[in-house]
Amino acid sequence: MKLLRILLPSILLFVSMPSGAHHSFAVHFVDDELVTVKGVVTSFRFTNPHGVLLFQATDEDGNQIQWRAETNSPNALRRRGWARDSLKVGDEVTITGFPARNEDHYMRISIVRFEDGRELRAQAKAD
Repeated sequence: MKLLRILLPSILLFVSMPSGAHHSFAVHFVDDELVTVKGVVTSFRFTNPHGVLLFQATDEDGNQIQWRAETNSPNALRRRGWARDSLKVGDEVTITGFPARNEDHYMRISIVRFEDGRELRAQAKAD
């Protein structure tokens, strides 16, 4: 019984550690600013812990820029109407999102707009 009283707190601390490791939206992204970038999808990963979209954009000088856009988990995205094949390589999209604090060409997706007018909503602010 004495051994259990010693080991149980240690076990509980060890088991609960992963849940505290998730990062905060506000640590990585500016929640009161939006950027909008038009580009072509080069990759879309619909996996945990966050979906990741890579897309190629052209800046005002004509240079090709690779953007990375993060979104919610697949479960959260499914509730908003997304699917694994929602974004395909070659899709022309306009992405509006929250810019990263410490990285250029990186954002958290708020809305994906397609050339035909369809939209996928991802995140309003820090949800």
